[in-house]
Amino acid sequence: MFRRNRRFVMARLAPWVACIALAAAAGARADEPADPPGRVARVNLAVGAVSLQPAGAESWVSDVLNRPLTNGDKLWVDQGSRAELHIGSAAVRLGEETGISVLNVDDRTVQLKLSAGTLQIRVRGLDPEQTFEIATPTASVAVLRPGDYRLEVADSGFLARLAVAQGQVAVTDQGHEATVGAGQLAEFTGTSVADAEIRALPPDDAFDQWVADRDRREDLSVASQYVSPAVTGAEDLDDYGTWEIADDYGPVWMPAVASGWAPYRNGHWGWIAPWGWTWIDDAPWGFAPFHYGRWVFFRGNWGWAPGPRRYAPVYAPALVGWVGGAPAAGGVRAPPVGWFPLGWNEVYVPAYRVSNDYVRSVNVTNTHATSAVINNYISNNLTIIDRDHGRHGVGGSGGQHYANFTVPGAVTATSRTAFTTAQPVASHLARLPQETLAGAPLGTGAPAIAPTTGSLGRPAATIPRAAPQIWTRPVIARTPPPPPPPSFEAQRYAVAANGGLPVAFRGFASAPAARGATPQPSRARADVVQVSPGSTPPRARGDRPVASRTAPASVTPPQQPAPRPVPDSRLPAQA
Repeated sequence: MFRRNRRFVMARLAPWVACIALAAAAGARADEPADPPGRVARVNLAVGAVSLQPAGAESWVSDVLNRPLTNGDKLWVDQGSRAELHIGSAAVRLGEETGISVLNVDDRTVQLKLSAGTLQIRVRGLDPEQTFEIATPTASVAVLRPGDYRLEVADSGFLARLAVAQGQVAVTDQGHEATVGAGQLAEFTGTSVADAEIRALPPDDAFDQWVADRDRREDLSVASQYVSPAVTGAEDLDDYGTWEIADDYGPVWMPAVASGWAPYRNGHWGWIAPWGWTWIDDAPWGFAPFHYGRWVFFRGNWGWAPGPRRYAPVYAPALVGWVGGAPAAGGVRAPPVGWFPLGWNEVYVPAYRVSNDYVRSVNVTNTHATSAVINNYISNNLTIIDRDHGRHGVGGSGGQHYANFTVPGAVTATSRTAFTTAQPVASHLARLPQETLAGAPLGTGAPAIAPTTGSLGRPAATIPRAAPQIWTRPVIARTPPPPPPPSFEAQRYAVAANGGLPVAFRGFASAPAARGATPQPSRARADVVQVSPGSTPPRARGDRPVASRTAPASVTPPQQPAPRPVPDSRLPAQA
């Protein structure tokens, strides 16, 4: 019965898998290969009931803390609750009964959809080529300058109020554009930006006071002296550890943890496209040290060494080496899945398909490795090179030495069932015999294991009380967002058809390999109405009262992501 049902399901999904494979192939031809974004969002605080609907999924999950948020994810903050998330140095705070969707987060763009409720944004830095935009049902709000902003969308779906404590924004509807400057409150009483009434900022309410407390905490951060401001999650390190300066490593953050603790043990694995298997840590500080930098065993304890502070780092799903990974065959029970933290300057090559430029960037910005170190790794680990289909991190058979692999207690393992169903690793530990460890192949690419529905996370205790229609409300966006991701069911069957390796869906791609190529238009999506296709935000003007004008008729294509910074001694192109 099970086999028959499985054949039926596969037959029903076959057209979807074929479409996804064709779309992925078409995207690969357009930008060969399609690299994932170098940035993600992260929920670092959830007070009360906060739920997440992962991209392409139908259900909601409760695993929100430290989960990377990317295109297509939805977040709901229920009555009497609050949440905070970070995207690099930018902070986004959500009041009660607030729902947002991630339309696009990549190297140059942050584009959120505010469906209902209250949103406060603090943008610390904004380069000329970067975009930070909030799409609402009645207008697009594009940040023109670093500053503090608060938006409110009424229950009816209309943008109600926009407060600018510092900075400047452009507000655009389908026919008009206006600017709102520092110290101004714009109240939208009609359906047009031209109907806005400008007032002075009102006294702070409880939400404003909470936001101010969060800002003060970040302003006093010691970690900012040692970590790039673009490292998401660095603001949480100060409360849970101390910094030391090591002769061999430079600044090292030492977490206050129990004896016997090891990195990548207290948390679970989840599947997040387009990266695939992603570590989600339980600790309140557990984001930056598991997606950037490297772990070192220093003076008998674990410490985290961040990458060079001068570079904007590239996010990685988990900076670990993997033990074994060969699937079982012939009905034999699958062996446990094992891993260990990558050490100082050890090269990470992922399992998801990427370009040479990505391999350089994800290592150079997170370590102090030189071109010679990376070249030596590649020359001794030729199995990582797939010249026809990009790079996959299955290296290690060429004699690569991993420092942390030999540290007692550094290797962690769990069963395949626990691995694929987001079970807490610490309570589902598996033993890898010494003889297995001695002869097992090592590599940095996650094992080729397809996700299950359980890989999304634990189901939410209660279904969010938000009306379903708020998620499908049309919104106005200045910049065309990428296509929405396919359903999770279609994603996982496509991954299974790809031998358990991640599939590069074009909607997620930051595509540094395609810089300079003509941007491809997004396919139609029901939840977005563009002001004018491809229109770009105006340049910042001097702070002054709102002045509206007709939206531009001519358009320009959206810019591609900025090149990630790399050292002068970068790898040669042929490496």
